[in-house]
Amino acid sequence: MLKGGVFGFGGVGQAMTREINLHKWHGEDVRIVAVCNRGKVKRDIAESDYGLAAYDNLDDLIAHGIDFMLIVSTSHAHTEAAVKCARAGIPYLIEKPIALTLEDARTIVSETEKAGVINGVNYSMRYRPVFQKMKQMVDAGELGDVLSVWGRVARGHGLYMNGARHRAIVEPEESGGWIVHHMCHIVDFAVWVGGPVEEVYTLTRSTAPAELDSEEIIFSTVKFTSGAIGTLSDQVGALRDHSVGVIGTRGGISEVYGGVKPLIRLHLETDREWRPPHVIDPEEDIEREDGLKHFLRCLKAGKQTDVPVSEAEYSLKVCCAMRKSAHEGVPVHVA
Repeated sequence: MLKGGVFGFGGVGQAMTREINLHKWHGEDVRIVAVCNRGKVKRDIAESDYGLAAYDNLDDLIAHGIDFMLIVSTSHAHTEAAVKCARAGIPYLIEKPIALTLEDARTIVSETEKAGVINGVNYSMRYRPVFQKMKQMVDAGELGDVLSVWGRVARGHGLYMNGARHRAIVEPEESGGWIVHHMCHIVDFAVWVGGPVEEVYTLTRSTAPAELDSEEIIFSTVKFTSGAIGTLSDQVGALRDHSVGVIGTRGGISEVYGGVKPLIRLHLETDREWRPPHVIDPEEDIEREDGLKHFLRCLKAGKQTDVPVSEAEYSLKVCCAMRKSAHEGVPVHVA
C-alpha cells in the first residue's frame, strides 16, 4: 500500500483525495492518509469528512510516514514543501508554478535532482492527448520546420472591476500574478513544442487597483532561439476560450475546441486548392491521462515522470521575463 500525504487541502487537494480514496480510480494499492493545511476549517474537513490525520505543520505530515506527497497548496508555499520532500526522500507531484521566483525554482530542482526522487509537475496540457499528438507531429517533422506557435486562453472567471475577485489577482504575493499563476500553462506548451525562447515582449491591462500589481489581460510576442516566432495570450475575464496551434513549412495544425471531444485540424501546404481540413482524433492512439494518474503510474513503476521540475523551472523563467517586459515596457532577453 502506497500511503500519500496532501499539502494544501483546498479544492484541488480534496478532489485528488476523493479520486484516490473514494472513487479508487488509481487502484486499491494507493491511499491518502494525512494532510497539512494552514487553515483549521480545511483540517476539520479532512478529519470529519475524509477520516484523515490533519496537521498544521509540514514536518508533522512528513513524520506521519508517507510514501508520496501531493503539493497542491498556494504557490508561495511550494518551495518549502518540495525541498523538504526531496531531503526526506519522498516522491512528489507539485502544482504549477513550482515556485514564485527563479531562485526558489533552482533550489527545488537542485535538491530534487540531488535526492533522486521521482517528481512531476501538474501542467495539465502536457497530459492531454490533443496536445501530446501535436508535440508528436512536430517532433516527427510532419509539419516541417516550425515557423510559428500560438496559444490563446480566456479563463472565463470575470474582471476585478465587476466583483469577480480571483484569488490569484487579489493575492499576487501568494500566486505570483496571472502570468506566473495561470499563463504558465500556455507558456509551458509553447516551450515544449517550440523549444527555448530568445526574447519576449509583453503588454498587460488590469482593472484591479494599481497597488496590487496584478495583470488580468496579457499579450506577449515570443521569439524562439530556432528562429520561430509566436503569440501567447491569457485573460481572466468572463469570456471562456482556448486555442493553440503550430505552423510549419509543410503544414499547420490547430486545436478544435468546444466539441464533444478535442480534435486536431491539419492543413497541408501541398493542398493547393481549398478543401476541408484533415481531422485527427488524438485518442485513437494516445490514452487520456491527467497529472495525478501519470505520477502514480510512474511511482508504481519506479520511473521518472515526463514532466519533471527542471522543465517547469524553464517555463517559470520565461514567465518571469514576460512579467519584467510588461513592467519595463521593452523586450526582454531570456538568457
